[in-house]
Order: sequence, then structure tokens, then C-alpha cells
Amino acid sequence: MEYFNQMFAPSDTLPDCWNGQDFEQCTFRNLDLSRTSLSGANFINCRFDACVLTQAEVKNAKLYDVNFASCKLMYVDFGACNPFGFHVDFEDCQLDYAIFLDRKLKKSRFVDCSLREVQFLNCDLTGTVFGRCNLELARFEKNNLSQVDFSSSYNLGLDPDENKLKKARFSLHNLPGLLKKYDLIITE
Repeated sequence: MEYFNQMFAPSDTLPDCWNGQDFEQCTFRNLDLSRTSLSGANFINCRFDACVLTQAEVKNAKLYDVNFASCKLMYVDFGACNPFGFHVDFEDCQLDYAIFLDRKLKKSRFVDCSLREVQFLNCDLTGTVFGRCNLELARFEKNNLSQVDFSSSYNLGLDPDENKLKKARFSLHNLPGLLKKYDLIITE
């Protein structure tokens, strides 16, 4: 079934099955979709507001220009999503323990997010903004981080030898996390 320009809230009639459904220009508000299978669903130009999607299954789900605001997306494996047209933005979201594997995240926005122990592996993050994000124990390996803005984020730790960092932006308080592998003691 196809849904166009609809609002979904707890008081609305929700789809019995989310698998394989098509949603275009839809808004999802205050829904608890934790552990829900969204496999094969297509979300195009959609917005999720204050939704819980913890451990949601997103195998082959299409996320094309999808915005998440004030959502909980812990343990979501975005690497399982359909890679075609994949583009997501996050604001004030909790993405702890999420996985981004082999994703093109060019110019995505992560603003005021908790990204504790998130894994970014073999991703193209060119031009992405990490604004005021907690990156505690986040793992960055084999990524293109060119022109990424980390300057206002904190608890960053990444190996510059494991990632492409051309023209990436950092603040002085990010430097200890960039030099961690050298076991240096840095003081002010």
C-alpha cells in the first residue's frame, strides 16, 4: 500500500504491517516502533518526530531524504538499509550503538545527538556536520571524512591513519582524541 502526505500519531490507525509499504512525504510523531520490522519499506521525504525506533529492523528499507528529530534509534543497523538514495539527517537524537556500514552519508547532519559507541565503517561522510554531538567511544574506520565538521562535538577519538581527513574541521579540544594512539599526555 502507498501512503502520501499523511500524519501518523498514536491516535491514528497505523499500518498492520510496515514491511514493503511505501511512505512519501509522511510525518510520524510520538510512535513507539521499537523492535518493529520496517524491512523493505520505502520512506521518501519523510520525518520522524519524537519516535522510538530502538532495535527497529531496517533490512532493505529505503531511507531517502528522511529527517529524524528527538528520536531514539539505539542499536539500529543502518548498514542493512537499501543503499540506493540513502540520505538521513538527525537532530537531538539518541543513536547509541547504531551501525553505519558502507553508507554514503555525504552532507548529512548529526546535530545535538548522542552517538555513543556508534560504528562508522567504510562510509563516505564527505561534508557531513557533527554539531554538538557526543562521540564517546564512536568508531571511525576506513571512512572518507573529507570536509567533515567535528569542531563543536566532544569525546571524539579516531585514528587519522585509518580515515581520509582532507579539510576536516576540528577544535583544539578534539586533538587528544586524534592523538590517542600515540599515548601522549596533553596539558593546557
